[in-house]
Amino acid sequence: MLRYATAALVLVIATPALAQVKVTRILDVEQTRVAQVEIPANDTRPLHSHPEALWHIYITTDAPMDVMIEGEPTVHLGPWQAHFFKGGTMHGFHNPNARTVRWVEVFALKTTNGVALDESTGHALAQAWADTYRGASPPADAPGVAAEPMKKLR
Repeated sequence: MLRYATAALVLVIATPALAQVKVTRILDVEQTRVAQVEIPANDTRPLHSHPEALWHIYITTDAPMDVMIEGEPTVHLGPWQAHFFKGGTMHGFHNPNARTVRWVEVFALKTTNGVALDESTGHALAQAWADTYRGASPPADAPGVAAEPMKKLR
């Protein structure tokens, strides 16, 4: 009996329950958080939300990614494309690539001691990002990234 319990425990430990994302916080202050996130090849980060956020923007960097939004079709974003989320939106990500992929997330956080950027500013920021890279080459330090026009933000 102990042998079977040990084997089952080894299987549970060896099998990750969630995507093994690596989060590096670039900025984390009362009103704003900016993070770079990495996800392994062919992995999925399941649906989750950020109840502490008023809104956030998801920006792909070095490769295409699939964004899953609860109750909506999957959104495919190419390199250097952005997507705006209202706070609390259930969403997840899938890396369809054969290598680790990075993205950046910018959050406006709920706060009682300051003024966070409002939703219209978040939309404007996402659109400005899209306009900056529309038809232009992405940053030189992003190897292997092909320039693609941004998708219309909603």
